[in-house]
Amino acid sequence: MARFILSLIPLLVFFLLALAIGSQNQDLVVVNLLIAKPELKLSILLAWTLGIGFIFGLGVFLISHLSLRLRYRRLRKELSQRVKAGK
Repeated sequence: MARFILSLIPLLVFFLLALAIGSQNQDLVVVNLLIAKPELKLSILLAWTLGIGFIFGLGVFLISHLSLRLRYRRLRKELSQRVKAGK
């Protein structure tokens, strides 16, 4: 549990730093999307891209983690079957 909390501290510091930098950038920027060209504050654009990147990274991590857990479970089951067959 302590390892989990220690891994969250740098992430929290990173988010707070991004919020501090974003709050100082209030300039309007034009975002060229496929359909429209909205004007957004730079701080909002930074927050959206940071959030989307975090969600994407979390999704990739969870998919990788799940596949490794399934592989581990399958290998462990195969190993137990081989141990039983060897006795």
